[in-house]
Amino acid sequence: MKKNKNNASLLFQFVPYMKKAKKDYFIGLVTALLAVLGSVIAVYLLSKVFDKVEGTITEQIIYRSLIIAAGYGATLILSGLLTYVRNIYLIKGANAVYVAIQEKIYDHIQNLPISYFDNMPAGSVVSRITSDANVIRNFFVNTFVNILVVVLKLIFIYTALFLVDIYFALVMLLLIPLMYLLMFIYNKITADTIIEYRRTYSTANAIINESYQNLEVIKSFNKEEESLRYWQKVNDERYSLGSKINRADATLLHTFTGFLQIMIFTGIIFYYAYSYFHDNVFGLTLGVIYLFVAYTQDIIYRITDFTAEISVYTRAVGAAVNINEVLKLEREDDDGKISEKDNFQGNIEFKDVYFAYKDDRYVLKNINLEIKENQTVAFVGSTGSGKSTIMNLLIKFYEANKGQVKISGIDVKDYTRSYLREEVAIVLQDSFLFEGTLLDNISPKGDKKLAKEALERVGGAFILENRSLDSKVEVGGANFSTGEKQLICLARALAKNPKILILDESTANVDSETEQYVGRAIEELKQGRTTLIIAHRLSTIKNADKIFVLHYGEIVESGSHQELLNMGGRYNKMYRTQTNS
Repeated sequence: MKKNKNNASLLFQFVPYMKKAKKDYFIGLVTALLAVLGSVIAVYLLSKVFDKVEGTITEQIIYRSLIIAAGYGATLILSGLLTYVRNIYLIKGANAVYVAIQEKIYDHIQNLPISYFDNMPAGSVVSRITSDANVIRNFFVNTFVNILVVVLKLIFIYTALFLVDIYFALVMLLLIPLMYLLMFIYNKITADTIIEYRRTYSTANAIINESYQNLEVIKSFNKEEESLRYWQKVNDERYSLGSKINRADATLLHTFTGFLQIMIFTGIIFYYAYSYFHDNVFGLTLGVIYLFVAYTQDIIYRITDFTAEISVYTRAVGAAVNINEVLKLEREDDDGKISEKDNFQGNIEFKDVYFAYKDDRYVLKNINLEIKENQTVAFVGSTGSGKSTIMNLLIKFYEANKGQVKISGIDVKDYTRSYLREEVAIVLQDSFLFEGTLLDNISPKGDKKLAKEALERVGGAFILENRSLDSKVEVGGANFSTGEKQLICLARALAKNPKILILDESTANVDSETEQYVGRAIEELKQGRTTLIIAHRLSTIKNADKIFVLHYGEIVESGSHQELLNMGGRYNKMYRTQTNS
């Protein structure tokens, strides 16, 4: 139970977000209070009608009864209107909380280290921002207020019951510990199950997202059935957990409360019968009996509502646990001391650098290299040799376990991440375009002149022949060819005007003709800046000032293209293999 209490505190950490819509919540709570009071008064007024017509009916009694009945109807209408206003303002307030929670999660995820995403599927991340946040929203729009409404209504009803019949009211008080017991049992049975259900829900979303993104691969390898079986396994687990929760709902929230209602109504009948056969010793009237039945039924409904809200509450706790798993992860703080430098140069040095993604299994070992400003250097080697890892250390996606990585003679640890990344531009193998406009993808600041010049300089002027910079870019740049996307990414890098340029397999996914376009664009982009190239096609790096050959995380050879060929070593073998010479 202690664990569940700790989990509950994770949910209530979002209560301060209600301040963003405190006016909406205040109006919602006040109207909720008045609506509850109105519904209790309405039942009391109707009981008076029954009292009026119980004896001899006269014209005056009918007239008074009609007035009371009109008051009953007016009270119900007013209560309904107040409930309508309550819902409007509470939904408005809850939406503000929902947006604030989403912004909090999204902002935190944006600032997490790249290492976090090595093991977290995209679908699970999306599930936390959307599904889990929405569960918490539902808690704040319904459960949080409904629990308060239930408590207030119970207070009003019990007050009325004590005013009418103190003994019956005392008996009805026994429902309070029964309600607490029901809550305790339900929470004990379902809390861990619901948290696990939220986890499997997130996993199922992750599988769907992964399958959708890689549908071509799945189809090309005829893996549709295998993919389906994998998803069904997780979905069956989710179904099993959901069924367990539903069984608890049916047993505790419906069967038990239904049985309780029958028992209480039976008790009221016996109570009335006893009074009737003993000369109405309790002074019961038809109106009082109606009041007992109506209020008792309302209490039972409120208990059912309360336990149902506990179900929603427990689901919200599970969602809060999922969200907290992300929020408790340490952010990638901008912890460097240097946020600007008058003479930032592109000279780079790696000194005795070791790095491991996990434990002490080093993927880089004893890396020593020096790159001068405005040089073009290339890194080659087999897959997994550590080429991309060197780039990741340079821009502080990861930090070296041992040794130093320096730019302009200063350890990269001393630069703030934001400043360092302003001075470095990366063009990746997979040319990704964001949904928006062409201008957004080249110049985030919206500088049309800069964007147009950058696109023209990298040889992409033809892209604007049938489009404008305001042209829509679909998700992933689906309405652009591979070559066009690559040129746009190069223009994006040029518009940034970096001191250091990193090209990670930037021509790997294009055909020979497009490669010539991209090659010319790269030559334009390299002018006046230090350029680091990761390449498998050795023919594209023959003109590099220096080439580093990596093998199992170590630099085994370095030199110019011709020098490496003359060595007759690993690079020579790689080149001969590619050129069949």
